[in-house]
Amino acid sequence: MLTKRRLLGVKRLNEWGFAAEVSKWWEQAAAENPAWRFHKVRVEESVPGSRQRSDLVVLGDSPALCGEIRLPDHNNSSPLDFDNLKDAVSKALAHGCRWAFTSDARSLFLIDTQQTGSLITKIVHKEVLGEGFRRAELDDPAILSRMSKAWVGAFHELAPIITGLKKPEGMAADALFVEALRELLSAPVAAIRDAMHERRKADEAFQSDLIEWMVDDQGWAHDPAKWEQEVGRASKLTAYVFVTRLMFYEALRRSKSTLDPLALPSNNNAKLAEKMLRFQFDEARRISGDYETLFSWDRVSQYAMISDGCVPFWRRMVQHIEHFDLSTIDHDILGRLFERLIEPHERYEWGQHYTSSDVVDLMLSFALRDGSGNLLDPAAGGGTFLVRAYVRKKVLNPEQTHQERLKEIFGIDISRFPATLATVNLAIKQLEFEDNYPRVTTKSFFRVKPGDELMQLPLADSDGDVKQSSVPIPFMRAVVGNPPYVRIHKLGAHRQSEVLGVLGKGDRVRTPSKLPKSANYHVYFWLHGAQFLEPGGYIALLTAGEWMDSDYGAALQDWLLRNFKIEAFIESGAEAWFSEARVGTVVTIAKQCSDANERDDNFVRFVTLRQTVRALLGHHEAVEDHIRAVDMLRDRILGLRGHGEAVDMDWSAVRQSDLRALGSRSDVVER
Repeated sequence: MLTKRRLLGVKRLNEWGFAAEVSKWWEQAAAENPAWRFHKVRVEESVPGSRQRSDLVVLGDSPALCGEIRLPDHNNSSPLDFDNLKDAVSKALAHGCRWAFTSDARSLFLIDTQQTGSLITKIVHKEVLGEGFRRAELDDPAILSRMSKAWVGAFHELAPIITGLKKPEGMAADALFVEALRELLSAPVAAIRDAMHERRKADEAFQSDLIEWMVDDQGWAHDPAKWEQEVGRASKLTAYVFVTRLMFYEALRRSKSTLDPLALPSNNNAKLAEKMLRFQFDEARRISGDYETLFSWDRVSQYAMISDGCVPFWRRMVQHIEHFDLSTIDHDILGRLFERLIEPHERYEWGQHYTSSDVVDLMLSFALRDGSGNLLDPAAGGGTFLVRAYVRKKVLNPEQTHQERLKEIFGIDISRFPATLATVNLAIKQLEFEDNYPRVTTKSFFRVKPGDELMQLPLADSDGDVKQSSVPIPFMRAVVGNPPYVRIHKLGAHRQSEVLGVLGKGDRVRTPSKLPKSANYHVYFWLHGAQFLEPGGYIALLTAGEWMDSDYGAALQDWLLRNFKIEAFIESGAEAWFSEARVGTVVTIAKQCSDANERDDNFVRFVTLRQTVRALLGHHEAVEDHIRAVDMLRDRILGLRGHGEAVDMDWSAVRQSDLRALGSRSDVVER
């Protein structure tokens, strides 16, 4: 159907025209809200001292908000594109304006130019404006009307922040970094995918090698009817692993001045690009004396440079690599990125879920009160718990060296690539050290006992000679993590035999001799993890909450009550702590205790948070202030008694002896 705009021969809205529409919507909203004291919203306002123009400037007594809008068909439309962020910030500063924004008309990111740190960490607020659309749809009055409501709603959220009436909650840095990195990687992923499809159809040997890599190296099942999905997944894995190598190289280069900056040929020749990068990777391996697996030129590297069409996108990635200085990011952005490889239905089926750093910090606050002691994550994934434990130790025990921290942090994962990410995430903290070897290994947790060899590392002996040395796994102050939540019957026979082998074992904490057949895989992480605890050590796990109302859950509760002081069960009614929202979650904090009287006198706190953890903590620019806020929340929870409700949480605190007598959580809650 022809719209009125087309009938009149009016050209489709361009970015200037769309910004003009937004200015009208916002001016009307400002007129209806005089308390904001906004007088005008100008379009294409000249930037002082330059020939540039700002797409939108909201004026009060002085410029209050400056914004840049890129419609979806723009070459770099993403509001998280670093060129767009830099453009918005520089123009705002030229206007003498604290607040800036970037938008692609689907989402809007508010930027506080006064924040320190990288461009990404200046983002303090996000508004979702709607779904994707085509430029032609802007000619439809109905669509434009719907968009006007979204933009006016966003302005109502932004106005209290930029006028100082409300503080922004801030945004999780890891999520922002991952989203920005994904935006940059979307182009090389597409180029690799298209080239893989083309090569496999034309070259039978290539197709055979690709199948071998997917099945033998990655452990994927191959279905000829699902080539589209499989190549899509392979291209993502290739791009994500390769960018990890590029980021690690760049971080290493900052500490090794003899390494040259990454470079790719301007003629986009893939063969030449491969030669240049192979040389630089070889130099990195030679100069560092380590990191063989990270800098090898394997199938991943070959696929990353599969065609000339990939080269310009990797060159753009290299140009922006400075924004992803992993040594300064105290979050597991690599693990979060890798988690995006797994489709939501697969995460749900196999119980693989990413945990937000705010929740991890709260769990670590209970488990490592003063930041000292050994810590183990038996299902480490990309290393979120390990990275945040490192940060906590650094804040609370600044006198510790990097090497001393690494010696207290242990991770195990059955999958090689996540374990590699965890290694990178820790090693990258201080690359100038020679002895820079995280205690992270790839193996089954259920094949390890306290005192066993965890791995071998090149360590210096008493004479200063470096040689491969055995690293045993010691007892732990804390066992923490987010173990897989999956039905036992989905595991292979070998894995099932492994986990059943932990039953009826242990000295200080004896595991049950049997469990119901319905017991979930994560239960065995509790039982085996407890064997690694030192006296008075903590177990802090985030799991799906379903176990608390199941038949096998009754056995787990009984075991916990007989061996631990359960400090808290914490749930959230405000946010999903797993990346897959279909899964309800609970944090369990328990301290090993052999004294029955001490256990009976303990108060067990059942807590339901009514606000997000980020909202409860507040936004803190300094990591020290953030950790302090986390510890204050922990102390508040530990101080809860009786039954109560508040704006931000509900709770019920019950003596452990009463809980044993009642026999179930549901009885407590109902009472």
